[in-house]
Amino acid sequence: MGLSAFEFYFGFFGLILGIAVANVGVGFGRLWRAREQARVGVCLPLLGTLLLCHAIMNWNSSWLTLQAVPVEPLSLFIGLFVALPYVFVSTIMFPEDAHQQLSLDEFYLKHSRMVMVAMMIPTMSGRIGATFYGQAYSLAALAELFLTFFLVPIILLFWRNLWAHRVGLALLVALLLRAIIT
Repeated sequence: MGLSAFEFYFGFFGLILGIAVANVGVGFGRLWRAREQARVGVCLPLLGTLLLCHAIMNWNSSWLTLQAVPVEPLSLFIGLFVALPYVFVSTIMFPEDAHQQLSLDEFYLKHSRMVMVAMMIPTMSGRIGATFYGQAYSLAALAELFLTFFLVPIILLFWRNLWAHRVGLALLVALLLRAIIT
């Protein structure tokens, strides 16, 4: 017996998302090894936690909402646009040689604009795809979506203060944990 359309799609999507999760795990391992030479700081662990929360939310959302999505080029492209930005972020968020960095928070801040843009792409892509496949959203749901996934990253795009990023990333993690739990 062959795979169902959902099993095929979920395998494709899950593989790409799994690469991002593995990259975060490998990056945390490298940070652990470099902990005596570099100041790890707060931003990279928070960003890694944020990315892992996004992955959990996407896997759960896929299970709940994608059972009837057909396997076709459009749905596969939507899956790519949802999952690949996480692979990108999980690759650029860690320096090649963490022990050569004085402050990993400063390293994060140099790349934070690209990271914030990349972290918004999956949510936009997923919502556009869900709308295309017939899922409607209430105004309240769209407002909550904007506040949870876009407002803080947009603010952080323009606010170049390290403490603002620490607080913003912590707030994003808290909002995502709330969204996952409820």
